[in-house]
Amino acid sequence: MLHGLRFLTLIVGIAALAASGPSFAQRAQGYVQEVQGNVTGRVGAGQPQKLAKGLTVPNNATVTTGDQSYAVLKFEDGTAVLLNEYTSFEVQEYSYNAKAPEKASAVFNLVRGSMRMVTGLAVSRNRDAFKVVTPLATIWLYGSEFVAELFNPLFIQVVSGEVTVTNSAGAVIFSAGQAAVVANPSALADIVPLSRVPPGVFEMPNVALTAVPEAIPSGAQIGGGGGFAGLSTTTTAIAIGLAIGLAVAVSAGGSGSGGLSSPPQH
Repeated sequence: MLHGLRFLTLIVGIAALAASGPSFAQRAQGYVQEVQGNVTGRVGAGQPQKLAKGLTVPNNATVTTGDQSYAVLKFEDGTAVLLNEYTSFEVQEYSYNAKAPEKASAVFNLVRGSMRMVTGLAVSRNRDAFKVVTPLATIWLYGSEFVAELFNPLFIQVVSGEVTVTNSAGAVIFSAGQAAVVANPSALADIVPLSRVPPGVFEMPNVALTAVPEAIPSGAQIGGGGGFAGLSTTTTAIAIGLAIGLAVAVSAGGSGSGGLSSPPQH
């Protein structure tokens, strides 16, 4: 009977952890700092939800902006991202510890559209910490502020610092004041004069971005917050159901001869 009770306690504990959500799963280290218009977010393959200011942004979250809409995402090291209209942006992975900034890492995906980013403390301590992946090239960030616009081709403008643009054709470094274009995944990034950039490219909402680190709100996150190690609400419910079912079975079995009771003493 004692073994059965211990197992019952373990199962109930698992169910409680599954229900606790972000405290057990990885803590979100980004949030929606500002939002305007029709902006939605989802985690993994979950259902999109309308975004509101203050929602936290976990890993594997995708933010999508509609017509005449934009969003500003802020991360714990101070990195800030402005997403223009008609943009889809994924936080594939973000990890930052203020006590060990040299171990920070982030992978962002610009699926489509345009963005402006100002990098924070993490990049200043680890030059290989952050990158933005696009279908045409990967942008490595080195203490940068830059604009990227992906509408085939990919255009990049470096406002400060420098970036390295890589794809199967090779790697090219671009510095402050330069603009680049990538025609396709097999074409090397090339400098392009701003006078040759099509009208409208690099035009972003007039929103100030600051790279000042700040605490992430403790409110709800995109996707509803609940989840076992980042799993969906449905998966969490299944986990809890299974846990309760096992607990009931163990409890019932422990009171009879077929349960997980203590072995007989001889």
